[in-house]
Amino acid sequence: MKRLVIYLVVTFGLSWGLLIPAGLALGTFEQGEGSSVTMVALIALSMFFPLVGALVANFACAPEERINLCWKPRIRQNVPQYLAAWFLPTAITLVGGVLFFALNPQWFDPTMSTFIETTAATAGVSAEQLASQMPPVPVLVATVAVAAILFAPFINMIPAFGEELGWRGMLFPTLAELTSERNAALVSGVIWGLWHAPVIAMGHNYGMGYAGFPFTGILTMILLCTAFGCWLAYLRARSQSVWPCAFAHGAFNAIGNIGLYFCIAGQTLFGPTPLGLVAGIPLLIVGAICWMRLSARQPR
Repeated sequence: MKRLVIYLVVTFGLSWGLLIPAGLALGTFEQGEGSSVTMVALIALSMFFPLVGALVANFACAPEERINLCWKPRIRQNVPQYLAAWFLPTAITLVGGVLFFALNPQWFDPTMSTFIETTAATAGVSAEQLASQMPPVPVLVATVAVAAILFAPFINMIPAFGEELGWRGMLFPTLAELTSERNAALVSGVIWGLWHAPVIAMGHNYGMGYAGFPFTGILTMILLCTAFGCWLAYLRARSQSVWPCAFAHGAFNAIGNIGLYFCIAGQTLFGPTPLGLVAGIPLLIVGAICWMRLSARQPR
């Protein structure tokens, strides 16, 4: 219990203690995270605070009370887990995106005109000028998809490791000492989702224009993080390593936003990324399956 309390206090203390005052000072709670490059950098930095919390919690305990954080990759023993971590995020994202646009065809923009206009406005150029410098849409999408699937997960898993060493390396197994793996996966997923509350209130993931902002966004994030967390907890329990979790997390971050290229409305509470209530249905299903495969036994 001591290890659990220290981890939560350090992780939330560092994260919320940095992001909330910075958000108030920089005005990102009113203008959105995109209004400040500094805030974007601070949010990226906060991904390493769960790692700090895990290390502090472990070293604050006596040696016999510390937990194995499972640093070793254990690739040879876990090839199926690594392959699932690499390619399943793409399948979940694509199926969820197709489902989202099938139910919301009025938001589908095959020409990417909305994305081009938004990008041009951010870059300070005209949409026509930007479009003239871009390759044809099919070529652009294919290039981005190949990079997101084959290369970006290896880069993104580094900051994702900063989170996963905390959430799946420390929090999940610590909770599993107190209750079943199934309960531990649910509780750790809820805590992980709640940890995102300040950035959701800054418009991260869902924007700021939806009904019930920011509370409905926070609840949606908690739900989808719990589903994703159940799969990551299963990877952690099956592989005895946090690296498949970091790889899956990095792969999701790499491919998850590809649907935004074609969405007139941008990101909404319902999609097109897997963190939406509709586009996230495949993720919810995968999370439920993995949760069922976790142990329901209470620890002795």
